[in-house]
Amino acid sequence: MARNAQDEAFMQAAVALARAGIGATFPNPSVGAVIVREGRIIGRGRTGPAGTAHAEVRALRRAGAGARGATLYVTLEPCAHHGRTPPCTEAIHAAGIARVVVGIVDPSPRVRGRGIRWLRRRGIEVTVGVGRRACRAAHEFYLHHETTGRPFVTLKTAQTLDGCIATAGGESRWITSAPARRHAHGLRARHQAILVGVGTVLADDPRLTVRHVRGEDPIPVVLDTHLRSVRRRRAVFRPGTFVFHGAGADARLVRRLRRWGCVPLSVATGRAGVDPAAVLEALGRMSVRSLLVEGGARVAGSFLAADVVDRLVAYRAPRIVGRGRPGVEGWAAERLADGRRFELRSVEVLGPDLVCVYDRLLAR
Repeated sequence: MARNAQDEAFMQAAVALARAGIGATFPNPSVGAVIVREGRIIGRGRTGPAGTAHAEVRALRRAGAGARGATLYVTLEPCAHHGRTPPCTEAIHAAGIARVVVGIVDPSPRVRGRGIRWLRRRGIEVTVGVGRRACRAAHEFYLHHETTGRPFVTLKTAQTLDGCIATAGGESRWITSAPARRHAHGLRARHQAILVGVGTVLADDPRLTVRHVRGEDPIPVVLDTHLRSVRRRRAVFRPGTFVFHGAGADARLVRRLRRWGCVPLSVATGRAGVDPAAVLEALGRMSVRSLLVEGGARVAGSFLAADVVDRLVAYRAPRIVGRGRPGVEGWAAERLADGRRFELRSVEVLGPDLVCVYDRLLAR
């Protein structure tokens, strides 16, 4: 096998490891690494939970003495700084790795080519850009946060064929089938935080946890301008829940949230309530890299109006209910040119339902 083809094949193995860890490593990116000697993988690793060993170190441990003179394939540039763990570059050098193949450069100000330069100065051959597209996709949440300062936003909807999220009477359980709901919980497991509005909290009392699949629970985020949902304890109000409210919220309710272990945060508000842009700015400062928006129609409308939705995941059930509740409220484009445009990324059949994934269509 030619060197270029071999590099691509082994980088894809590293990418598969990276993708398998998404959702379990926040705020660190889920990196994948493999160590190859004489055309055979002798060590594999992916990033563990925050504070534990990075992918490169885990792969080196598995390779043992065989790492000397071998090639390391890693989806993201190795770090050269001290954080919760020592620099990966030092471990790579100490293990005697002869060549490092990097998928993409880490855009973090603490890295940004420093790891590559450090390795090269010590005589290690470094190749950059192998499998770049697949590596970027595997690290899209991390890259988005590092370059914009805000989390990657996925808006999830479950609708009938005629675009309704509930009947006229408000019945919505369940529009989609069990396979679609299981898929949606997998979506929760891949995101660091999950957001709903006050209407959803009052109507459904959701837990916002991961069920039906294995995975970490995302951080709950609630938008409630006047803290109406806080007048009694609800399932979502548990230690670590972020609750965004307006400056005029009742101070007694703010103190109640703190007693429950929640994190109340006052942000700017507009006619539609809490400002999504202010929420994303605050979450970004707290190193929240990805946000799944599961709120109702008004929350969907506010995020679309602010033009901050990066991905749309639409579950479509083969039902028609007629005069039901629309998927978006509180915002409307006056002209087609003013609407939010997305491009289709994938379509999957889930039992009787479809899930269509769309990415934001950037101006060209």
